[in-house]
Amino acid sequence: MEVTYRNKQKETLITYGETVSSMMRKKDLADKQILFCGNQRYYDLYAEKLRQFIPKTSSHEWFITPNNRYCNTMETFQELIRFLDRFGRQKETIFIGIGNEGVIELLGFTHHVTNFQAELCFLPVSLRSFAQSLSFADQIVSDKTLMTVMEIEEAPQSILFDHTLADQQTTGKMVDLLTLIRCGIICDYPFLQSLYGNFPTREALLQQSFSAFSETLINYYQLYSEELRDFGKPFEKAFFQTENGSLLSNSMKTMFGLLFELAWNVSANNLHFNFKNFVIWLVRLGFPIVMPEGISMADYGQQVIALAQEKPLAELIQIGEVGMKKVPTQKELLQTFEVYQKIVTEIRGE
Repeated sequence: MEVTYRNKQKETLITYGETVSSMMRKKDLADKQILFCGNQRYYDLYAEKLRQFIPKTSSHEWFITPNNRYCNTMETFQELIRFLDRFGRQKETIFIGIGNEGVIELLGFTHHVTNFQAELCFLPVSLRSFAQSLSFADQIVSDKTLMTVMEIEEAPQSILFDHTLADQQTTGKMVDLLTLIRCGIICDYPFLQSLYGNFPTREALLQQSFSAFSETLINYYQLYSEELRDFGKPFEKAFFQTENGSLLSNSMKTMFGLLFELAWNVSANNLHFNFKNFVIWLVRLGFPIVMPEGISMADYGQQVIALAQEKPLAELIQIGEVGMKKVPTQKELLQTFEVYQKIVTEIRGE
């Protein structure tokens, strides 16, 4: 299926509901120089498959990024710029990003700032990287702190999304579900309730396909891409600034970031929402809910406030409706963490 997607006065052509093979066969790759950008894992999985679609009249190179979410660092960006020296400026060029959110951001940013007249195409391999490609916002982050160094808006000419790639993941599929949960929290409470009904257990989550949610994601991001991209981010990024934050994997930082921003909204704004049942659902799905003891929640809260002062958080009027921007207070956050810890203790039966 093809759809023209519009966001921030820019547009792109999205193809979904097809395999990578069928979508690549339709692309005009003749007489081009092609840059594939992806990490080692996706190179190993797809390099041979993609090579068969490249005509003899074309050349191609792979730029291999680090194997992590935040591969869109200043160092990797500089390496990619140097790598592009091997490409001529006269021949038609296609930049193809295949992989996670970091690859999407890295290549989108590079495409924006270089003087190549290149076509930009994304092949996201997960629901969350598909969501990133819909945001049209690309960052380069600091190598050490992962704080934003530079940010631009860039729309690709095309996005090719094969949902079967996302369905093949296990841990990745759990993190993808957070992308859908975020849509429910920001845009549509009944949608959040439907996720609860569709994925009551971890087994149900791993067995079912996300194919039915591609159109839903496109529609929500067309209307609320900025709010969806930002929700949970300050709480996630604060872990990188907090001592012993490395005890949490990047995926766990993402999960706790969303969880704590939701918890803060429920607590500070006294929202009508059964947060405890929500956490119980996450436990059933296999998410870890216990914070490592080595992380000081007081210090973590201060980092959240520092980030929110730079970019205030969107308050929830109710689940599914966003209101004004706000900076959390230390008192609100400490109360939020206390309530959260009490819920975790009750759930674990301690």
